[in-house]
Amino acid sequence: MEQRAVIKFNAKLGRSASETYILMKQVYGTLCLSKSNVFIWHKRFSDGRNTLEDDKHTGRPSSSKTPEKFVANNRCAYLRMMAEVLHINKETIRTILHEDLGKTKVCAKFVPHTLTGEQKSLRIAHCRDIISAYENCDVLFKRTSKNE
Repeated sequence: MEQRAVIKFNAKLGRSASETYILMKQVYGTLCLSKSNVFIWHKRFSDGRNTLEDDKHTGRPSSSKTPEKFVANNRCAYLRMMAEVLHINKETIRTILHEDLGKTKVCAKFVPHTLTGEQKSLRIAHCRDIISAYENCDVLFKRTSKNE
């Protein structure tokens, strides 16, 4: 807002957009608005604009929490269906569900797709325990001889 006020001030003084940008670059350095933004705002103020605020935008907001209500009402909903009904990108819906709401797929909890090294070692150890229990316990697993 401060930089827009400076642009407005320079436009009212009759300075060109180039002069305004050079002066602002000296004062604000790396924090200065881009050259194109300075030129855009300079033109707006030269054309008679008085307000420093952004224009009101129509349409839906850039972020939406609608999937939260949708999932609460329909637990069997899937991303493609929500994208079609809500007219929101599937990736945006996935981000809202997973990162913002902490929702996960049920199957992902039962069948891990990637295991850590420790998890792999534990699985191997459990399998070895089961095999050794099978080999050492004739009562539990009735064995018959191969000749019978």
